[in-house]
Amino acid sequence: MIEHAQAAHSDLDTQLIAFFEEFRRVDLIYGAYGRRSGLLFSVYLIFDYIRENDGTSQREICAYTLLPRQTVNNVFNSLVAQGLLRLQGSKHDKRIKRIHLTEEGERYRERMIAPLRQAEVRAMPTLEPAERRAMITYVDRFMNALEQQIDGIDA
Repeated sequence: MIEHAQAAHSDLDTQLIAFFEEFRRVDLIYGAYGRRSGLLFSVYLIFDYIRENDGTSQREICAYTLLPRQTVNNVFNSLVAQGLLRLQGSKHDKRIKRIHLTEEGERYRERMIAPLRQAEVRAMPTLEPAERRAMITYVDRFMNALEQQIDGIDA
């Protein structure tokens, strides 16, 4: 009975390691592209978010991407200096600056960011529709369970 419990535990450990190794591969895949193209993953995340959320703020980018505020600020300042992003004061709160792509930023996005999105879109249909739905459902279920378990840990 002890051997069976140990084998089951070992299998869970192995599965957990394999699961997180697959997530780690995402970083490796994007990192390899970044090294080839000179595109930092943080820049990709920021541009991708701005594409879907024109007029966003640095705070909103941080909340969505989970990038540290200092990282977003540094990347943002660099992109503004390069003429890829522009600031516009918020109509409701002048302390908040809204972020927009410049024309040059839009060209940069088409040249550097769009190919990654297109690769993602081409990769997804390699799974059957039911497999895609299952993948999303199972990852969501696991992440919800993981969040509950971690929230239950006394710090």
